[in-house]
Amino acid sequence: MMSHLAKDTRDDPARPGGKRRSGEDISAEIVTRLEEDIVFGRLHPRERLVEEEIALRFGAKRHLVRHAIAELERLGLVERYRNRGAVVRLYDAKEVEDINSVRELIEAHAASLIPLPLPEAAIAELDAIQKSHHEAILSGDQRRVFRDNIDFHRKLFAHCGNEALIEAIANFAQKSHAYRHIFLNDKPYLLWAAEDHAKMVAAVRGGDRAALVELCRNHLAPAKNYYVKTYRSRFAGDEEG
Repeated sequence: MMSHLAKDTRDDPARPGGKRRSGEDISAEIVTRLEEDIVFGRLHPRERLVEEEIALRFGAKRHLVRHAIAELERLGLVERYRNRGAVVRLYDAKEVEDINSVRELIEAHAASLIPLPLPEAAIAELDAIQKSHHEAILSGDQRRVFRDNIDFHRKLFAHCGNEALIEAIANFAQKSHAYRHIFLNDKPYLLWAAEDHAKMVAAVRGGDRAALVELCRNHLAPAKNYYVKTYRSRFAGDEEG
């Protein structure tokens, strides 16, 4: 019997009008959709990714599925084992603590480099994303919550002017997607995060660098603490071993 990965029309690789997409486009779409499955909890930690099922779902060749899985592995979302294949990665508490420590350092540093106040057009862009994110939380639109959150931080830190730092922030943020599923349905947490975004916009508008740096540094801790607490309650034996 097919799992929840069974093909549906939304995953058809054909573009509207019957034009076929390139293999690169199909592989990128597989990466995007499987990432969302992981983030939204449709794929669980340690769950195996079955190439045949994924190929059927997307109407894709097996080599494109393997390429997509390799990319998910590079992004830190899955890991592969000999004789078992690819599974959704389960980060342990120390790994999450380590990732979070690096994110706090580099994101706070990026905030310290953003020229303040930003131009009004840039502030308006951040404000619009923040409002869209908040509306998505209220309406329960998980995909928009996820994408708007990424977009807000990407647009904010893009103003720091250091391309290497921007890339590092994106890379470490990507790793956190593997464990975000535990709080994506936590509405109070999500509303708190949206309010934090609004405070960041206010700090940018008011030229309050100290507030912006502090907000960016502290923004990550609640999600990290929630994950670590949940992990230790569910997988305490893994750490002891």
